Amino acid sequence: MNIVLLSAIVMAVLAGILGAILSFAYSKLKVEEDPRREQLMDLLPGANCGACGAASCADFADKLIKGEADISKCRISLRDEDNLLKIKELLK
Repeated sequence: MNIVLLSAIVMAVLAGILGAILSFAYSKLKVEEDPRREQLMDLLPGANCGACGAASCADFADKLIKGEADISKCRISLRDEDNLLKIKELLK
């Protein structure tokens, strides 16, 4: 058999096996995120200023969901009363 054809077959089989392993690993190891996190990220200012004590707005959103932080620490969000009410409603 031609060496090029044999190499192509071996690579195709190897790619299939590794693809199956990755697919299995993804299904077993994926991390479920709270759907509120994305909604909070849309409502938070996204300035990543650190005034709230968190490293970023994403970190602050995670702390809000866990109950480890209070929305009143975000000084930028305090300026927009409508957004503040939406955030409080989302966290209930």
